[in-house]
Amino acid sequence: MTTIYLAGPEVFLPDAMPIMAEKRRLARQVGFEPTGPGSDENQTPVKRTAAEIYARNDDAMRRAEICLANITPFRGVSADPGTVYEIGFMIALGKAVFAYTNHPDDYGLRVRSIWYAGLDIDETSGRPRGPDGIAIENHGMADNLMVDGGVEATGGKVFRAAALPADPARDLAVYFEALETIAGMRADGSQLDGSR
Repeated sequence: MTTIYLAGPEVFLPDAMPIMAEKRRLARQVGFEPTGPGSDENQTPVKRTAAEIYARNDDAMRRAEICLANITPFRGVSADPGTVYEIGFMIALGKAVFAYTNHPDDYGLRVRSIWYAGLDIDETSGRPRGPDGIAIENHGMADNLMVDGGVEATGGKVFRAAALPADPARDLAVYFEALETIAGMRADGSQLDGSR
């Protein structure tokens, strides 16, 4: 079975264990062996130090063949920073990386509507700026251009919900769509090694 590293902030949810168990079940359903945070499902939960958690995740990323990352906005307008680190690390390792988000709006729109109450257009550059003068990235991507751009530059894809689900932190429809697409790519012989 192809090993898939499931990156995302689900470990922080109060009902993390059943959510992650369902994500693993769906991954297996389409022929992947899931790994990553919270993947030690058949063991008694053990409290680990930050260094131990990092080492386990580092090892899992190095052994995985594919990464599927949940970049649904977490505690703000952007993806979980740990997940973004994992995306970059997997890209640097030459792995196939895919991402999904349950938020349909692009990053620039979220910044403008959630973070800033007012918006100015810089007359020199034409770039949108918040009331503090800081430019707003406006490329139509799901998250920061380095996240989407990195995934796409290595042959991956960013999957986006068509509409905001009732519970974006727990909805698995786009996740399952991504799994099925990646499994289909693997079945038809598409290169899934992160090659550029």
